[in-house]
Amino acid sequence: MGDFAAFLVCGGLFVLLPGMSIWTSHKRKMLELQLRMRGDTDQNLRGELSAMRDEIRSLRDTSMQYDISFDTALQNMDRRIGSVEQRVNQIADENKNSINIGR
Repeated sequence: MGDFAAFLVCGGLFVLLPGMSIWTSHKRKMLELQLRMRGDTDQNLRGELSAMRDEIRSLRDTSMQYDISFDTALQNMDRRIGSVEQRVNQIADENKNSINIGR
């Protein structure tokens, strides 16, 4: 019976080893595929991230242009209002002088 058990163990190993080899080869190929797919996904994510950075840069430039334009418009309005206030004050002073002279 001991020889039969040894034969079964050895025979089992001969059957088991090729099966293990096939299984580990399959497992390795599956892991390679997963890594390759992950690499493709990483490349896609990098591309999307780069596109988002470009879009943010463009939006930042656009908002800065609007900010500069708005600031320029405010400065122009401030100058115009200052000019109008100066003319109003001159007219008020002239009216005040003409009233004083008329007395």
